[in-house]
Amino acid sequence: MKFNRNIARIAVGAALITCQAAALAQSASAALFDGHVAAGLPQAFSLPRPEDDERGPGVDQVVVEEKLETDVVYPDGSHAVTYTGTANGLEATFTRIGDALAIDAFEEKPAADMTALAGLTAAPEPDDVVAPPWADTFAAPHVTGNTTSTPSELQFWIFLHNQSGESNYAKFHNWYIGWWVRDMERTVKPGIPVKVFIKDRIAGVTDFDYDQGTNAEALIRFRTVSNDYLTSVGAVPSSLTKTMLFVDRRPQNWGGDGVYGVALPRDTVAIASGTGPRHIIAHEFGHTLDARHEHGELRFPCVTNMRGYEVPYYSCRIYSGHNDTLIRNYVRRELDQ
Repeated sequence: MKFNRNIARIAVGAALITCQAAALAQSASAALFDGHVAAGLPQAFSLPRPEDDERGPGVDQVVVEEKLETDVVYPDGSHAVTYTGTANGLEATFTRIGDALAIDAFEEKPAADMTALAGLTAAPEPDDVVAPPWADTFAAPHVTGNTTSTPSELQFWIFLHNQSGESNYAKFHNWYIGWWVRDMERTVKPGIPVKVFIKDRIAGVTDFDYDQGTNAEALIRFRTVSNDYLTSVGAVPSSLTKTMLFVDRRPQNWGGDGVYGVALPRDTVAIASGTGPRHIIAHEFGHTLDARHEHGELRFPCVTNMRGYEVPYYSCRIYSGHNDTLIRNYVRRELDQ
């Protein structure tokens, strides 16, 4: 038994050394990045990849051009700061959050819209736009509890379900959020600042039972739950304050294959699954902003945000020009209410 305990101690010690080495490598890359950008932008320099970079070990030649203004706040209070530029000549976003640095390179440039070309028509779009049971009389955009004050920000609140498995905030930001806020800020340009809040482990909110009832009933119940939470923390539920429950598995009430999220169109609430495509958050929030499937585009070899999950196409990580306009017009209408 003593021999076994010694082996266990050695194993634990080796694991700690490995973790510490990885943390040091990550911190070294982040510290080098911070030192360069602190001197002012743009900056060009060589950057060793963070230890957990999915591309593997290496050194990138980067040009950091711009710091985005969009504020993204994570559950531990850390603020993700996103920069744009290039890595090895490819467009890229750089995310700094806590001690972590994450790099997302746009490795392929999408072509022009090929949606209408013969042989490249889309698969049927997922049935993720949910009409409430009172569709004839239900009227968004404004939700109960809205004040007469004009919203100063377009806010997105993402609640990570307790079973979502999302605990690495830097990776979550790099996969779903960094490129999306880049597109919102640089291309969509809604006309007011964008702010994103990520929340987890909130009793009565992130343990929400999204299996109960129909998909419409689940959305309506979560809208009430999330708006009550916003009110409790001093936020103002409004037509420009969007909420989402981010989950792992898809529930039965979403129907057949191909549905990886649901949303009430031109409303404030959505639910999205991490089993879906990389653009699933942008897609479902897009519905709440009046973006539409019919204006999604196939830009070989990728699809824009409002297209469904189509193998083998990956996410272009942009909305189409037509949906950009619909989003801008929606925000403008809400500000004029």
